[in-house]
Amino acid sequence: MRVVLAVSMFLLFGCGGAQKPAEGSTSDTAALEPRASPAEDTPPTSASSESKPATAHVAPAASSDAPAPAAPAAFHPAPGATGTIDGKPFEPKIARVSGPVQKDGRVLVTLVEHSDCTPPAAGEGSLTLLVTWKDGYKTDLGSLKRSKKKGSGEIGFSRTATSATFKPTGTVTVVTAPADPSATGKMKIDMVSGDYMLTGDLDVKVCFPPK
Repeated sequence: MRVVLAVSMFLLFGCGGAQKPAEGSTSDTAALEPRASPAEDTPPTSASSESKPATAHVAPAASSDAPAPAAPAAFHPAPGATGTIDGKPFEPKIARVSGPVQKDGRVLVTLVEHSDCTPPAAGEGSLTLLVTWKDGYKTDLGSLKRSKKKGSGEIGFSRTATSATFKPTGTVTVVTAPADPSATGKMKIDMVSGDYMLTGDLDVKVCFPPK
């Protein structure tokens, strides 16, 4: 009898363990299922947006109508001058070859206050001297014979008449001595007469072909 009771109880408990699980247990098992990765949750980016190149910023081409830069002005040296001759300043801008080569190789050079081959205006000063027309040749101005009212000399200054007070000392050097009328030579001068001083470089225009 006891054996039959024990077997009955065993069958009762075994059936109880095989019962259907209670409602709500599905939520417990869902928690155990693997979740999708963040990359899988994010919607894919379209290929066209990824491969689109960046827009390049190109500077506009310079207009062909733009004015060209101005050419630099030609350099024409002029000596520095201080003091006066016969009470008035004298500031020459160029020197000019004003006559042919003489037998001794010298030419007449005139220093004027304008910048071309035209004659001096009324009242405009001019300084004339005879120099050897040869590259690198230096002349002692104090050794030249001064011009006077009654005769020509080798160096002189005039405005309305030949100056009697002009007594220069110093030197003048012919740097370049071209013979072509279209050429421009160069000379250096270092001259003193009383309180007047003239020092520096000068262009020399060949206004008279030195033949």
